[in-house]
Amino acid sequence: MENLFIESTEFSPKIIFYTKNRKFELIGISRPEDVIAFYDSIIYKVENYVNKMLSDESSFIGFKFHLKFDLSYMNSASSKYILQILDHFKQLFKQGAEIIVDWYYDDIDDQIFEDGEDLSDVIKIPFNLIPR
Repeated sequence: MENLFIESTEFSPKIIFYTKNRKFELIGISRPEDVIAFYDSIIYKVENYVNKMLSDESSFIGFKFHLKFDLSYMNSASSKYILQILDHFKQLFKQGAEIIVDWYYDDIDDQIFEDGEDLSDVIKIPFNLIPR
């Protein structure tokens, strides 16, 4: 599977998805003008990757995938798509894969911290909440 790299803009985050290294990163500000157009291709790529892993792997013991979310701001529409991304990785988690989620936040920004807590509670995957 091919890697995915999208450079950040003033309104959208940098996306790095290294399939062989099992890393997904979302960094920056997430308030794209057309959130559907921005996130749909990313969701599609993640969904295909997870489905391929589920069909190829007989055991997920020792399978580790690292997710990094380092957002300084995200709007509510973006959080819904981030939840969808996490939900796909949850399928691997439920099969025994270790999914490491690092969620970065500013000490003074309670909202990003609370968003991380809420997403972790909803998706039922523990997050490492890391202050910058």
